[in-house]
Amino acid sequence: MSTEPSYELIERVLERGAALFPAVAKPETLRSFVAERMAAAAAAADPTARGADLYLAAACAAGDPAAVAHLDGELPAIVRPALARLGMAASDDDEIVQRVRIALLAPDSSTNRPGIANYSGRGDLRSYVRAVAVKIALKRRERESEPQAADEAVLLVPTPDDTPELRVLKERCRGDLRAAFATAFDGLTPRERTLLRQHYIDGLGVAALGQLHRVHGSTCARWIQAARERVLRGVRKHLQEALALGPIDLDSVVALVRSQLDLSLARHLASR
Repeated sequence: MSTEPSYELIERVLERGAALFPAVAKPETLRSFVAERMAAAAAAADPTARGADLYLAAACAAGDPAAVAHLDGELPAIVRPALARLGMAASDDDEIVQRVRIALLAPDSSTNRPGIANYSGRGDLRSYVRAVAVKIALKRRERESEPQAADEAVLLVPTPDDTPELRVLKERCRGDLRAAFATAFDGLTPRERTLLRQHYIDGLGVAALGQLHRVHGSTCARWIQAARERVLRGVRKHLQEALALGPIDLDSVVALVRSQLDLSLARHLASR
């Protein structure tokens, strides 16, 4: 059963947070977040014990740049020891840290609230972040232990409706399509690869990506489309060089790939 915290208690929390994070948003913008969680944790011996954590979480949930920057700086030191205890490869750390950042700061598609808004204040914020990281790491391990999804070559499986010429063309290209995607992905910039992973694997829309990358959503939409087109150009170039296809046949294969590009990107990113 929750009890509304007194004005004085809320002020103590806000003052404590403001003292520790002077660059963060003004306390009045965070009052409702703090009050709600203090009410839920009113049974605690000292409901202000997590005051600084509540203040920082509230500011991050509000998108305050200084608060987000502070949390960004703390994430590697919080997350990496937890991953090491799970036996995760050190080479995976940066990607999982980035996924934790997304889980905490990007708006959820159903609630339009960032994950950090779920922090209750009943435990310390670092423990909450570690729990998020462990959940993400375990999901990744589970996914890697599952049989891999069919690769990109399924796009070129002949069907009964194919003409004899198209059937021959598909059979000729299937073996090189996976290599073509791998080569095309290697030609992307790090930002393009990150955006595609966040969009196709993490399921973030352009509005959420815009908030995450601190640009307008339409900018992220353009970046994603540019990355998709770069992948197609890379696939086209690889197939042309590997198979010496004529312009007409090459256009036919690229059109097939384009028609299922979203599915192919998701499969390829999941396999990597």
